[in-house]
Amino acid sequence: MIRIKRLLILWLLLSLVSPSKSQVRPQLVEIAEYVCLHTDAGKDSLQFPGDTAAFMTFYRKLERLFTEGEGSVNILHIGGSHVQAGFFSHRVRSHFAMIDPSVVGGRGMLFPYVTLGTNAPKSYSLTSQGIWTGQRCLARSLEAPLGLSGAQVTTRDTLARLKLVLSSLEPWKVSRLRVLGEAESDSIMPVLVCGENLIFPLPSDEKPGYCFDLPSGADTCMIAFSGIRQDSLGFRVRGILPEGHLSGITYTASGINGAAVPSWLSCSKFEEELAVLPPDLVIFGIGINDANVLPQKFDKEAFMANYRELISRIRRVTPSCCFIFITNNDCWLNVKGYRRHFNRNTPVVQQAMRQLAKDCDGAVFDVFDMMGGLGSSSAWVRAGLQRADHIHFTKEGYELWGDLLYNALINDYNRRIP
Repeated sequence: MIRIKRLLILWLLLSLVSPSKSQVRPQLVEIAEYVCLHTDAGKDSLQFPGDTAAFMTFYRKLERLFTEGEGSVNILHIGGSHVQAGFFSHRVRSHFAMIDPSVVGGRGMLFPYVTLGTNAPKSYSLTSQGIWTGQRCLARSLEAPLGLSGAQVTTRDTLARLKLVLSSLEPWKVSRLRVLGEAESDSIMPVLVCGENLIFPLPSDEKPGYCFDLPSGADTCMIAFSGIRQDSLGFRVRGILPEGHLSGITYTASGINGAAVPSWLSCSKFEEELAVLPPDLVIFGIGINDANVLPQKFDKEAFMANYRELISRIRRVTPSCCFIFITNNDCWLNVKGYRRHFNRNTPVVQQAMRQLAKDCDGAVFDVFDMMGGLGSSSAWVRAGLQRADHIHFTKEGYELWGDLLYNALINDYNRRIP
């Protein structure tokens, strides 16, 4: 009896010092120092004009992932050219992936931007062959419905292919691939070519698109289109979604050069495709194109109404989703005759985003303040962080914003989840 009591006491002591679950504590990344960067008075923190309850729901999901290795967390970063470039979003994505191998989820959606004749992110390789036509959400009238990517490309070429180098997606291991889009005829379907393997879509899983299981060890795959005949109907591609672990953080970036809030509202399949990766956090980087008008023509109320409609559509997919509003950066007004004038709509957008964040219990990441306010972009150009157009950033500038946003999120998480 005494021996049993001693064993019980020993088991209790061991259970106190040896927790059954692993603890992963995310750390901040080092930020380079720049004279033009204003981080005094906590300007580099997330600012909450309203309640923080929605963020606590998001942080609890992160906590479960960090402490138990269970659950999935989906983040969507949506915007214009700042997002399409890929440097900003991929910097944040990479920092999350470096926390611990157990929190690495899917890579997030890819798009064959090369078929649109525009710039593509450097963090993955998705090339094409054959003849393609494309459309972005900037058009006044859309020939075909658009979705989460804000764009689509169509081929009616029997030789058309999309080549994805899977090895370029490290450390995001890919075991399954989903092609978002649809055939213009029932006789047409996408097929995967992996080495000598020809892979056909899995039976429908009630999600949009065509899903494929990849063979183990495949480092490259080719997407071909069976059933296309000369001068026949074709196939529309709206995105490629590599899928991996069931748990982990998936960070999707969706950006279209020149996109404004109404651009995304024009995408009729946005909610349907968003439901494939229902977001726990949406990072808004939309606003600089909305505000690229003469100050007397910028309608703050219309801007906010459009944003509220977009938020409403996202919440129809994920009611508990939380939001971060990235304010417009200081920039020149890109309007004929005013290209060297600093855009005075920028502080108006900053005020609008503060109000939107208050209304939806979101957070503000204030790029405008951290830059130094109106006219500060000149200092950022001199520092090599912003391009001479006083609108876009250099690779180093975008990556700096990625470091700062990641730290702001992790700082807030560590403060609220001790």
